[in-house]
Amino acid sequence: MNEYTPPVPSLKNLFISTLLAIILAIIILTTAILPAEYGIDPTGLGEVMGLTVLAPAKKSALSVTADSPPSSSADISIKEIDPKLVEEQMAMLRQEAKASWKDTVTITIPPLKGLEYKFYLEKGDNLEFEWESEGARIHFDFHGEPKGDTTGYFKSFKITTDNKSSGTLTAPFTGSHGWYWENKTQTPVKIFLKTKGIYQILGVM
Repeated sequence: MNEYTPPVPSLKNLFISTLLAIILAIIILTTAILPAEYGIDPTGLGEVMGLTVLAPAKKSALSVTADSPPSSSADISIKEIDPKLVEEQMAMLRQEAKASWKDTVTITIPPLKGLEYKFYLEKGDNLEFEWESEGARIHFDFHGEPKGDTTGYFKSFKITTDNKSSGTLTAPFTGSHGWYWENKTQTPVKIFLKTKGIYQILGVM
């Protein structure tokens, strides 16, 4: 009996088989693996076959990475701010805030003297104020006097010694409201007063 001997493939056949396997692997890679795993579809077949939807998270992450600016962009922007421009803008804001006051006045208190400066307010009206003396601390009484009162009654809102004060008064009654400043020094003291609100200026009294 003769034994069967299988044919031995030739070198040419081995080369052709290997080449066909490589080509097939490339086709599978480009049409199936890349679209499904990475959202990369060079041939367009992956989208046709619905494989690209299998990698939405990866595709979205790639898009965000590509579109997002580098994390250091904020630092770069801060470093590029012109200090001179910032100072000019701040000066404009300060000027606008100053211009928002309705009335400004300078009041001079003579040495060792006192005087009053008043506003007329109806009950419930507001007086917003800010004042500052020229350096020296000065005694003052911020108070109000009811309209038509003949008993000498007045209500003090603040009594102290300082070189500035600010706030908002809501008139508790109709009448005159303001300050009595007393200069206990040997030189005149200037008061710079800014106000806004609903009132009539009575002035120095």
